Amino acid sequence: MRRLAWGAPFCAIAALLAPWELVSLIFAAPLALVMPGYAIVSAAFARRELDPARFAVLSVALSLATLALGSVVLNYVPGGIRGVSWAVLLLLVVLGSARTAALRRDGKSAAPRGSRIRRLNHVELGMALGALSATIAALVLASTTLPAKDALGFTELWIVPVPESGGSEARIGVRSEEQAATEFDLGVRIDKGRLIRRSFRLAPGESRVFTIGPPVASAGSAVPVVATLLLDSDPRHVYRRVSGSLVAPEAR
Repeated sequence: MRRLAWGAPFCAIAALLAPWELVSLIFAAPLALVMPGYAIVSAAFARRELDPARFAVLSVALSLATLALGSVVLNYVPGGIRGVSWAVLLLLVVLGSARTAALRRDGKSAAPRGSRIRRLNHVELGMALGALSATIAALVLASTTLPAKDALGFTELWIVPVPESGGSEARIGVRSEEQAATEFDLGVRIDKGRLIRRSFRLAPGESRVFTIGPPVASAGSAVPVVATLLLDSDPRHVYRRVSGSLVAPEAR
């Protein structure tokens, strides 16, 4: 337990401060996938003998359960689910369980067999190294952004009234979530008047907002507005279309 009590803070600090993501994952893996369950099993079976196989299975299973329940707890914590909050939570579980295991043991009680360090044979050593390699590979893949050449992007087009205008003006917005920078051609027609056109280029995540109005019509009458968005690469097909209306203001 003393080694566990020292090893958990070391892994937490190393995982948070490591300048390379791979190194951070190497230290985070035992803290997240082994140590919490190991400490809990040691506390629960402090006064009983437990064979190594069951000890190992319970350690991994309870570590995963700690991660699942911990994510629910951290979701309601002001700091949210972050690296520091995870480190603090796992340290509390490991150190608290290790302290409980130490208190439950007395001089005559034997420690669980799973907690005794013994020499592994070649088969067990190979299986352990394989499991460790698979865990590290899974963590690396989970944190790596992979290219998605066949992924489809999308673009938002909206029209909303300007609150302070009394309905005589509106804002037309375009937001691109395409996979690459895209050229757009926006056309806005108010009633049956001339077509207002805007051409622009948006990178992924960028947006553009235009204000239109007031319309030229009889006071208080509703005037239809239609906004059509085309892709510069395919101008023959309508990509997005929205419609609304403007209210002609009274003459002052």
